[in-house]
Amino acid sequence: GPSKILSEGTANILRAMKSAGVNRFICESSLGIGSTAGRGGVIATLIVYPMILPFYSFDKLRQEKLIEESDLDWVIVRPAALTNGAARGQYHHGPKAGNYLLPVRISRADVAAFMLQQLTDDRYLGSAVGLCY
Repeated sequence: GPSKILSEGTANILRAMKSAGVNRFICESSLGIGSTAGRGGVIATLIVYPMILPFYSFDKLRQEKLIEESDLDWVIVRPAALTNGAARGQYHHGPKAGNYLLPVRISRADVAAFMLQQLTDDRYLGSAVGLCY
């Protein structure tokens, strides 16, 4: 059946955070999910998500909904396709990051640095933010 590992795992994390009194959750999702639909490039939009990863995409949406409905301080980070490249420190971020036609990428190192910034930065609190070069 369809995978629920992300949504079930997130539900467990949210319960644990509540009982431990931890208030901020920074979650890594994917560019092209939810409000960033279509922004991962035409190949991801027309082939990868609907034909190769549909159940993964549905579970990501369930995962994000759980976070959005929680009473935590949260940021959902939606990076483009991940690379093993070095951190550049320069990238696009925000609700409009991405490209409708061309594939977009970002290094895991830059995603990690951005996510760590969200622990103390309130700019994107309570929102989902796209991330790409």
